[in-house]
Amino acid sequence: MDAASITGARNWEAVRERHPEAVAGLEDGLVRSDDLADAVIAQMHQRGVAWPRLLDMVATGAEEPDTLPALADLLRSASECPAWFDPALAEAGARAWWRFGTLQSSTLYQSLIYGYKAQGFVRPLAATGRLGEGTLERVQNTARWVAEATAPGSMRPGAAGWVATIRIRLLHALIRDHLLVDRSGSGVAWDVDAWGVPINQTYSALTISGGFLVLPLMIGRDLGIRYSSAEREAITHLWRRIGAVIGVDDDRLPGDFAAARTLFTIAAEFELEPDEVSKQLTRALLRDGYDLQNAIPLPGPVVSAMGLVIKPVLSTSFSAISTRWVEESAVGGLGLRRTPLHHLVDVARPAVRLREVLRATGVLGSERAVVRRELRTVRRGLGLPPVDAEALTQPG
Repeated sequence: MDAASITGARNWEAVRERHPEAVAGLEDGLVRSDDLADAVIAQMHQRGVAWPRLLDMVATGAEEPDTLPALADLLRSASECPAWFDPALAEAGARAWWRFGTLQSSTLYQSLIYGYKAQGFVRPLAATGRLGEGTLERVQNTARWVAEATAPGSMRPGAAGWVATIRIRLLHALIRDHLLVDRSGSGVAWDVDAWGVPINQTYSALTISGGFLVLPLMIGRDLGIRYSSAEREAITHLWRRIGAVIGVDDDRLPGDFAAARTLFTIAAEFELEPDEVSKQLTRALLRDGYDLQNAIPLPGPVVSAMGLVIKPVLSTSFSAISTRWVEESAVGGLGLRRTPLHHLVDVARPAVRLREVLRATGVLGSERAVVRRELRTVRRGLGLPPVDAEALTQPG
């Protein structure tokens, strides 16, 4: 196995010399899967259980465990809280996250670009044949999952965020099965030696701790959001729990924010070579990754016509802004272009800071009121039902 070829990192060996233990863990994770989830998909095929029924069984808690014992095992494992888990701390993390829920939701685009940098991350998506198509759907589905998983109380076993996370976990296993097992008899299968395991432990861990935790908090700081150290630890705890439920090995999930930031920093040292697939995905995201129809309250044909002008402007702006948080070595490979428009973040920062002053002084209402308002705004935009008010008063 050649980790440099799998990841597209030109300097893999040089980074290994600087951080031997961390890089050894990353290399090992490239060929590690999620055995519990993979067993469910294998058993699903063996017993002729349809995919929609499997998803229904997740929502109902596998009320017929004899139908798919592997699913019952996975749900039992995901329901068990590890010794390190503190529900009250995860609840505090959810509240801190949703104080700025609308801004945190906007960082999703950068989280996706974070993954698109690596050839090994985008290769499974390319192999499924879905690149330029379904971009908006992909963004919205990911945004809905993040909104569900981070809502206060939503990671309790059986709650909406927990169910959504298990479904994502099984979808990853379904994609792995599709790529690794030649069920059609075509004779073409995924080359693990050359490409690693699809949706492997390394990319899953980096996506959770880097793309969805450290990067959004870094962007938030750039925008003017200030979290206390206690709030950062609480948010880290929440995402650690989400990572565990989604199938990341426990020893690959950073135990605190400092460890997550260290892993993020080490990963940023790799000089990645985004390929044409990376560029195509990024281009599609910047062009089609937002819904003008719902954002502009005008008739569809009018919005479509306006989109001919608005989309190029948004795409150019998003491209320039994204360069603030992408390693310089990967900017060109992703097709991004740094222009003075990246200073739009500096223009927005005073407004964000003013909003935080108003919140801290109570002008915007209590913390619970702020969280509820942010949740309502984001969930309405994503077509999600309101969060049960009781969930805002119970531990996660």
